[in-house]
Amino acid sequence: MFIAVVGCTHGELDLIYSTLEKIEEENKIKVDLLICCGDFQSVRYSVDNECLNVPAKYKKEQNDFVDYFIGKKKAKILTIFVGGNHEAMNVLKQLYYGGWVAPNIYYLGYSNVYNINNFRICSLSGIYKKYSFFKKYYESYPYTDITKVSAYHIRKYEIEKLKLLKNNVDIVVTHDWPNNIEKHGDVHDLLRRKYHFQSDVYNNTLGNPHTEILLNKLKPYFWFASHLHVKYSALYIHNDQKQYTRFLSLDKAQEYKHFIQILNIVKKKDSINLNFHHVPKAFLPEVNSKMDFQNDAQHNHVLENIPNTKTNTHNHNDNNNNNDDNNNDDNNNNDDNNNNNNDNNNNNDNNNNNNDSNNNNNDDSINLAYDHEKALYELDKHMQLDEKQNDDKNISNKKVSLEDKNQHNNHNVNKQVDISTNVCEQNNNSLHINLKKNDEESLNDNKDEQTSQDENITDEKKKFYLCYDTEWLAILKANHHLISASCDKDYNLETLTYPTKEDFDFVENKLKQLDTKITIKGKDYYYVNGYNTPNYKNLQEQRQLFLKRFELEELSIYTESELAFFAEEMKTWEKMNTDIYNEEQKNECNIEA
Repeated sequence: MFIAVVGCTHGELDLIYSTLEKIEEENKIKVDLLICCGDFQSVRYSVDNECLNVPAKYKKEQNDFVDYFIGKKKAKILTIFVGGNHEAMNVLKQLYYGGWVAPNIYYLGYSNVYNINNFRICSLSGIYKKYSFFKKYYESYPYTDITKVSAYHIRKYEIEKLKLLKNNVDIVVTHDWPNNIEKHGDVHDLLRRKYHFQSDVYNNTLGNPHTEILLNKLKPYFWFASHLHVKYSALYIHNDQKQYTRFLSLDKAQEYKHFIQILNIVKKKDSINLNFHHVPKAFLPEVNSKMDFQNDAQHNHVLENIPNTKTNTHNHNDNNNNNDDNNNDDNNNNDDNNNNNNDNNNNNDNNNNNNDSNNNNNDDSINLAYDHEKALYELDKHMQLDEKQNDDKNISNKKVSLEDKNQHNNHNVNKQVDISTNVCEQNNNSLHINLKKNDEESLNDNKDEQTSQDENITDEKKKFYLCYDTEWLAILKANHHLISASCDKDYNLETLTYPTKEDFDFVENKLKQLDTKITIKGKDYYYVNGYNTPNYKNLQEQRQLFLKRFELEELSIYTESELAFFAEEMKTWEKMNTDIYNEEQKNECNIEA
């Protein structure tokens, strides 16, 4: 399955989709899923702009999203996204449990778990601010300068729901980073490019401390994020020394930025392996040559081909982009700070929120962060050489000494950051052994997997649906009453409970009543509403349909005046649809005449 991951979208959908088309054409691949890690900015009209926390000078009357919303353009790839700190909150709030914002574009909700082609994807929207973490969702339309900022802050209730998950999670998508994740990658290179992160890194305040807890509990194979406008990768080794998480953050969607990454992942026997066959041969290093991770632009998927030698033109463009980023992020920080002067804890958290200030000061459009995909590719190549030279031995049982590992991966070790205070040398040895075993299994099964995919290509393509997750729905069933309109309790202060067998049975029975079942590898899934009869413009209707489907009460986060406004807004869209239809009919008549 080919997955494209994008950093902060900032409404640049045309750039993203055109980049994907170019990648697909050049590499003869078909991307199955696009994941956007926040700041999507689903702005439909002027009212949405008023609910968007962005300095006025950077607001557009409309961005690319409008064309996809009104149907002028359509996303060719299933696109899912989480909310960030620059969003039209009046839109996302109506879809608390997720929903369609345009054809083939789906908002994942405040916190959620979905299944796509047997991959389990967990999501969390917003960013962390300590002073908002224990507050209820008190914000409502019309938003003030303060409430449109706090509206996207993560609440404890969302974290506690995700903590209840027991089944394995493959991918986690958030906007901001888990706390301390930067220490498990090349932090020296990160600080070279983003020197203003030093204080947060040294004080352990960069990122969300509560998603760090989730990282250790869920142990996902991948964790995707953005927010800080920098491409950065890390390998997080868990305490059991057997499991690890690949963390990837990407830059914002802009030319000459590392905003997109293509991953070919294969799930085999409940384990996930990266497949590198989609990487163009021209970009792959020779087995016997040393790989220069710092200057090699192997995974530089941007709209324009960037040469290895910078020109004055590119320098000029990059400098302009960096200056724009600095001005934009400075204004965002000032805006956020000014909006929260009345909060007693604000001064303690300014460093943690909007760390994207002065972004891209020293960003180099050619240099990449330490890329673990390349490291894994090199491991694959060395492994194949070992197989040829040692046919009488089983590589999976081969003892990998520290001396052998240094010989094969000397360049990688030199490039890696010294994180001796976080991960000891023994952990690194265990990691590489584990990586080789997993990737060896992937290589051994590659032919069978590829053959199976080729034989069932038509059957597989129809299975790329966004499907409900039974465990997550049961968790909602067991705890939704805390955030329902009839409950006066503070859902952030209550202890959430894991669902009972009755909760699971209830959810399974409700799912069986749906006519949206698909079967993947012998397991039944039920895809979300909206594929057959989408009504992406009526956000309230989508929410009500979900609540009714699983017998859940309306949420307490809406005020009566807010619900009345949403209803009036729907009438406006219905009138607009009529006007658009009449205009299209008129144009058709003129053409025929």
